[in-house]
This record gives sequence, C-alpha cells and structure tokens, in this order.
Amino acid sequence: MAMQLELEKITPVVGVIAHGIDIAKPLVPEQVAAIRNAVLENGVLFFRDQGLTQETMGGFVGNFGEPCNDPFLISNYANAAGRVIEMNTVRYRKATAVWHYDSSLAATPAALMALRAIELPPVGGDTCWSNMYAAYDALSAPLRDMLDRLTAEHSAFRVLKLMGINASDEYLDGEMRNIHPVVRVHPETGRKALFVNELWTQKIVELDDQESEAILAMLFAHVQSPSFTMRWRWRKNDLALWDNRAFMHYAVKDYTETRVLQKALLKGDRPYGPN
Repeated sequence: MAMQLELEKITPVVGVIAHGIDIAKPLVPEQVAAIRNAVLENGVLFFRDQGLTQETMGGFVGNFGEPCNDPFLISNYANAAGRVIEMNTVRYRKATAVWHYDSSLAATPAALMALRAIELPPVGGDTCWSNMYAAYDALSAPLRDMLDRLTAEHSAFRVLKLMGINASDEYLDGEMRNIHPVVRVHPETGRKALFVNELWTQKIVELDDQESEAILAMLFAHVQSPSFTMRWRWRKNDLALWDNRAFMHYAVKDYTETRVLQKALLKGDRPYGPN
C-alpha cells in the first residue's frame, strides 16, 4: 500500500510541510494527485530529508509536467542531469534578493518549480514566498478593475544590471522580452493573481512612464506584506516544490559562504488575463 501524504500548515495563506511520503521512490497516481493538489492549495510544499540525486529529483519533478530550461541560465544545463541544474547561489545573491517569479521574462514562464538544498552556509540563506492570490484579493475593487485591463513588459534588463552584466536592446530581444497581463488567471484554479514582479517587470504598457512607475512601486511594496508571506530556513536535503504562476519568492542575501541548490523548472503556458 502506498504511503499517504500528511500535511502540516506553515501559515494560513502560504506553505505546507509534507510528511509520510518518500519522493525518492516511484509515486503512484494517487500520490501525484495529492502532491499537486497540496501545491495548488498552499502555493509551496516542503519535503524534509530527501536524499536525491539530480536524476531522481528530475524523475520526481517530472511527475508534475514537462521539464524545461531556465531561459536566463541556459549555460548551466551543459552538465545537467534530468534538466536539474546545480548552482552555487552566492554570485546571484543581489539578483534574487528581490520578490520575483522565475522566468516571467519568457513567453511561457515556468509553471511549477523545485529547489533542493545541497550545501548551506552555517546561518542565513533563507527563502521567502508570497501569495499573489491574496495580494490581489486585498486590493480595493476599483484598483483590481483597472489592473485587470493592463499588461506589462518583462525583460532581463534589471537582472543584468544587478549582476554587473552589460545589456543592450539587441541582447534583450526575443525570449528576453515579453508582455504579460498584470493580473493572471491561473489555468488550473481559475483564480486571479498579481503577475508583476520587481525583478523582471519593467513597465505597464498602457500607462505613461510616470503612472507606470507609481503603480508598480505601490504593487511591489504591497506584495511584501507579512499577511501574504512566509520564510523558510533551509536544512540540507530539503526540497521545495511550488506554483510559479501565483506565488513569488525572495532569496535573502545575508550570507557570503557557499550555498548550493539544485533547481528544476516545469514548462508553463502563455499567461492570460481576465479581459
């Protein structure tokens, strides 16, 4: 008989810890469905003490969709197994210490994502998550109505600057620049979520520069509310699986020592809005 998934809530709005299941072993359909439902309902699902290889992590994540590459880390896949990359995050600290969706600059941003802790600093290096359903719902009705009709440009310009890489408009063409709705309708739950983020979103298309800057600054501050967020202190072999379509994350940059994580993305679809 397959082991049953048991869930321990972290906060009322985001985060749950899984117990009673070994994800290194093949999962039966009922377990896959239970894990997917837990992610859809809670945003991010944590598994403790998972002694996986890159191959077995890729096999686990592949239960929930088609693995894909991170469009901003293509070079990291040269030695990746099962589309799982391993990275020392020290060099990315400035770029990831901002609330963001992964790969929202792509035409089809990742649907689900997974991280697993391999090597950690003695202290620090936590990751936070924020619920963009709750952030949207907390806005006033007139503001929600306006945002429902807007779109925004996402590009790598700010990321490249944070990483000290020179950028040009030519470099940012194609997959590195896309327009998405400011409010995304989740393709599985049907719920509305804010879909702008401080790392990738450059401008609201329908507004002039001053209006766009003001609205985005307000939204970027709004999503940081403790009412929508949680913070996870990693332990070695922790694995987090989350819904990148409605939950943002933030990697705290309070460390200088080695911090190695394995990362996997699952292919998403083109975001669409309410209108």
